[in-house]
Amino acid sequence: MRKWRLSAAAASMAVVGLLAGTSPVAAAGDPSAPATVPAGRADDPGGSVEAGKAGSDADAAAVIRCEGQVQRPHNSTHVPGTVNVVVTVSCTAPVPEITTRAALYKNGQLVKQSTLHTQPNTRTAQNNAAVPCSPGNYRGWMYFKVVFPPGYNPPTASANGFGQEVSLSC
Repeated sequence: MRKWRLSAAAASMAVVGLLAGTSPVAAAGDPSAPATVPAGRADDPGGSVEAGKAGSDADAAAVIRCEGQVQRPHNSTHVPGTVNVVVTVSCTAPVPEITTRAALYKNGQLVKQSTLHTQPNTRTAQNNAAVPCSPGNYRGWMYFKVVFPPGYNPPTASANGFGQEVSLSC
């Protein structure tokens, strides 16, 4: 029974990865934003990942789930004259490390990508990307990677996704 649960958990992680737009190969490669928004790519709020503690018998507390969210691009109130997108990750329990990257697209073309930002020993993380404002259709993207505590399977997981496209004027 325990072996089946671990296999089921691995299979569900593979499905989550596919739904979130990642694959084990993509997750191992460069977590940079694509140069253009892929054709037909629907809004994907950022994806989610989870890991379970080995040896647990379906104990819900032994699963950590982390959800990514790409917020709507908006005219910044902190830096007037810029368009900003914020990406966040929220986990159900503290993890050793969360790494994030944000990107901003205008009319389907990548216009800004943040650096990778790693936050240690946390349940939440965020990053942002901003550009000078010019009228157009803006969309955000995010990548995140979570390092789970020792004893959790998988030990790391990542996801990425696109947020909603919005029309902005300056």
